[in-house]
Amino acid sequence: MDFSVCVYPETAEALLKGTTPEVLLELQSFGLKGVRSSTAWNERAEFYASFARAHRERRFHLHGPFLDLPWWSYDHLIEEVVRRRVADTVALCGEIRPEHLVMHLSCPGYFCLASRVSLWVEHALEFWRPWLERLRESGTLVVFENTSEPDPVAAKAFAEASESLGAAICLDIGHAHTFSPTPPVEWVRSLGTRITHYHIHDNDGSDDWHRAPGEGNIDFSALMPEIARLTPNASLSMEVETGAAETLKALEFSRASMKGC
Repeated sequence: MDFSVCVYPETAEALLKGTTPEVLLELQSFGLKGVRSSTAWNERAEFYASFARAHRERRFHLHGPFLDLPWWSYDHLIEEVVRRRVADTVALCGEIRPEHLVMHLSCPGYFCLASRVSLWVEHALEFWRPWLERLRESGTLVVFENTSEPDPVAAKAFAEASESLGAAICLDIGHAHTFSPTPPVEWVRSLGTRITHYHIHDNDGSDDWHRAPGEGNIDFSALMPEIARLTPNASLSMEVETGAAETLKALEFSRASMKGC
């Protein structure tokens, strides 16, 4: 099992120095700051590309953009914007060479039902197919992350349909806890080996805190053994947004938890 820490421009150097080479660095992300303008995008992309070039002894993941990006829209103008964002992200992967590219699943609530999800999967996969094929050839696995989906139905359907193209699931434990009535452990049991990447962070169920385990009320004592049992080859990435020290605390916790399983 691999372990990873999520780094931002402000924590990149501290987490580089605070981890040993077997720990992957997940470059985060193009959220609010990275998409406000072309300049903002280029600044963040160049920072991460330069960081990766300067540290080829390290292994990387990359978290792509996720705001306002539907993988299926009837409006061709919206599709053009989404295609541009994905094209720029794939180009950046060519420079960083990440092992995983994390993208949000972003299944609309209307389609997050077993009776409706197949139509969304069909169109979302039609959009993603050429990108998945290109990234697979370059050695990058795309993992789709749950956000506000209420249960694993959409993630499971998309993973099954895209498996031959090399896609898999990133299970975000904090999102499952705060945005879904389905407990995180049930997500793990339902998706099983379709999960190849995890985002580990904690909250109290009321909001998406992104804090270290132990600072919320997620039952990691029950969760970690199931992660180890059902997905022993997955990577665990510490998606903590409260600084380098707290990220390293989460890494220490996760490593200790896995040793006990």
